[in-house]
Amino acid sequence: MASSDQLTAAICELLPVVLKREVSGADAGTELLDALGLNSTTGLELVLELEERLGLEISVEDLGRDDFATVGSLAAYVADHLLADA
Repeated sequence: MASSDQLTAAICELLPVVLKREVSGADAGTELLDALGLNSTTGLELVLELEERLGLEISVEDLGRDDFATVGSLAAYVADHLLADA
């Protein structure tokens, strides 16, 4: 099971890949939508990349805008919504 810190680190590492630009200094408090301009397409891509990177399956059915507020909120969502067979 991935910890929230591991998820935060993985999300920060994947941001430049998904956004296709340099992202420096990202941490749990980094705002994904407002500061980085993440949208629904790049948000979903980020979750898919995270699944692949960590070998996890994440339930995205209830994933909402609030879950993408910050890197930390997305990490918390992922930690809480990992599918049992992962």
